[in-house]
Amino acid sequence: MDMKSKLESATKVENPTKVAILDAALNAMLAHGYKAMSFRDLAAEVGIKSASVHYHFPTKDDLCYAVMQRYSEDYAERLLLPKKKRQAAQKALNKFIDDFKTKVVDQGHVSLCTVLAAEKSLLNSATSQAIADFYDLKSDWLATVVSYMKKDWMPSEEARAYASQILASLHGASVLVRSTGNKECFEQAVAPWRNLVDRI
Repeated sequence: MDMKSKLESATKVENPTKVAILDAALNAMLAHGYKAMSFRDLAAEVGIKSASVHYHFPTKDDLCYAVMQRYSEDYAERLLLPKKKRQAAQKALNKFIDDFKTKVVDQGHVSLCTVLAAEKSLLNSATSQAIADFYDLKSDWLATVVSYMKKDWMPSEEARAYASQILASLHGASVLVRSTGNKECFEQAVAPWRNLVDRI
């Protein structure tokens, strides 16, 4: 088994130590970024030796990739398409927005992908690709949901444009909230998407 396969397997096996390391690494990156994350600090938080972190994840690149993979897999499991009805689609979009607010904005941080994208020059190609794949996953879902809102056919280019605008609003709003401390910025930014079904 090659290293990539081992890491992908590591994100799926419920080994308590691996899970604890992944959780600690995720929290560390959300709080301080990729560069500041250290195996020594992670080991201290988990209550193991630094060598044990290296045993499960030989390098920092390996650990970051594993965190991103698990993050994507967990997200994909929750990302279900609604019924192909206009109001059901709007309800699904609003839930998507609410989930982002709960898991990102209300926690006082920006998303993992936003953090990592800011340090992309430090990441290996596998992690960079995992981030791109994650955004493709969300864009595809959003484009499909938005297309369900149109009374008649919607060109895929138009649906993808809406998806990009929605993602930009969410991530941009999270940065504004973190920068200003004003949580009202989030609802102001996403308000147009709350009733999109009435405008297309």
